[in-house]
Amino acid sequence: MHRRDVLKAGLVGGATLAGWTQAQNGGNFTMTIVHINDTHARLEPTGGLTLGGQQNQRLGGFARVISFFDRMRGTVTNPLFLHAGDVFQGTLYFNQYQGLADRYFLHRMGIRAMTPGNHEYNLGPDGLANFLNGVRFPVVSANTDVSREPKLAGRIKPYVVVSVGGQRVGIIGLTTPETSILSSPGPNVRFTDPVPATQQAVVELLARGVRNIVVLSHLGYLQDQELARKVTGVQVIVGGHSHTLLGQTPFPELRPGGAYPTIVKNPENKDVLVVQAWEWAKVVGRLQVTFNPQGELVAHQGQVIPMAVNLPEDRFAVDAITAYGLPIATLRAQVISRAAVALNGERNDVRRRETNLANLIADAMLWKTRQAGATIALQNGGGIRASIPAGNITVGQVNEVLPFGNTLTVLELRGSEVLAALENGVSQWEQIAGRFLSGVAGIRYTFDMSRPAGSRVTQAQVQTQTGFQPLDPNATYRIVTNSFTAGGGDGFAAFRDAKGFRTDTGFSHAEVLIEYLRTQPSWEPRLENRITILNEPRGQRWEGPFYSDRFLRVGV
Repeated sequence: MHRRDVLKAGLVGGATLAGWTQAQNGGNFTMTIVHINDTHARLEPTGGLTLGGQQNQRLGGFARVISFFDRMRGTVTNPLFLHAGDVFQGTLYFNQYQGLADRYFLHRMGIRAMTPGNHEYNLGPDGLANFLNGVRFPVVSANTDVSREPKLAGRIKPYVVVSVGGQRVGIIGLTTPETSILSSPGPNVRFTDPVPATQQAVVELLARGVRNIVVLSHLGYLQDQELARKVTGVQVIVGGHSHTLLGQTPFPELRPGGAYPTIVKNPENKDVLVVQAWEWAKVVGRLQVTFNPQGELVAHQGQVIPMAVNLPEDRFAVDAITAYGLPIATLRAQVISRAAVALNGERNDVRRRETNLANLIADAMLWKTRQAGATIALQNGGGIRASIPAGNITVGQVNEVLPFGNTLTVLELRGSEVLAALENGVSQWEQIAGRFLSGVAGIRYTFDMSRPAGSRVTQAQVQTQTGFQPLDPNATYRIVTNSFTAGGGDGFAAFRDAKGFRTDTGFSHAEVLIEYLRTQPSWEPRLENRITILNEPRGQRWEGPFYSDRFLRVGV
């Protein structure tokens, strides 16, 4: 479909071609889109980063974002502040406030529109309805049908028209159709194909004389590019969901997954700008665009700006975050279950062999993502940072075990790529490297330390309904791992370069384990021969206090 066909299709309800021509008699219009996405309850800055060669740096934090947005109001042309979805889930702030603390700060930022991400449905329609009850900006999604859900009906529109610099701007929302399997929208919420939903919204907006149109998408970076290739009448897509960093920053450690903006040709061979702002408000996207009177893109410039410590924080927001944080200390002390035996997260053990805690973590990962089709879980030992003694297990202890704020990523790998990941995991076993895959579920493997790195894995078997079967190098498997290794951390190029299905679920690693532990009052995980070591060097077997005969007898 060409733009002229879209225009003709949209000329209804009294609109005429003459009227359309007359409406074009103005000058160009410039606005600056300032956007964030996938903030996931990260009210506070994210720490533990290496930036500019400096370790333990912190990015983001809503107090810094608010200060930055306030500065944008006075320094850029016609700012439009947008959020591309996934406000919910990720820290104890969400556990405590279920998105309402985030809503307070989004109001303070001056967000003009938001599209619901898949995680906005994590608490079912009730949780999203509670968020919407007090929201002061429109929440839009053209491919979400909530008409049969009483709690949401009429509250999520396909699009909204807002005034920016005296001009009308149409904002079309989109939500990933995978929400039905990644979250809990309930049986009455339906997600449709984003392409026809977007095109229909464009037709309706043009019929209303709205020519400046932006898509606010929670589909993912690759899906946004595909949308751009198929839809006419839209030349700017502001995205989220895939947690993709686009564009260069001053920090060489931050490696982008594409250009900012990424330029894609639409069916009329016109440029479409696709942008996204990574995750957790660690960066803010700033895209200045100029439209001609016909609503066609004629100029653009933009970049992502890291929310680094050199930027000031709004002091009132800092005080508000401190107040919201007071009940979190009580929440951290909350008992969630009990360990009948000590859970082994000792560094020398989780980086060299199977442990009962690593098994438990992998089991939790697989349990949470079964609905997304995952059949194998792989957890690196370097991501496990503490043990839990026998006795009560608290929220705080789990966050000490998994402190990095990683999320779970589900991706498809060929069997040969799974094998490559296992080989990478054992390639630096001698150095006690964090890449060792001590947490595995749905698979078991054997490696031989008498063989050179790269060819140490002698056997890998995947669990099926009839038992364990050899890993097929040509078959496709859907695996779950943490977002750090999924992005290639610890040398996992097989994860980073996988070309098939991929989605960052947004589920917090620590919160998934908490949720899993709550499913039963007591846990006694054991070693299950998920990992077998052949020809282990002498003097290195059963290192660490957890592998005394006393612990072995109780099956730890």
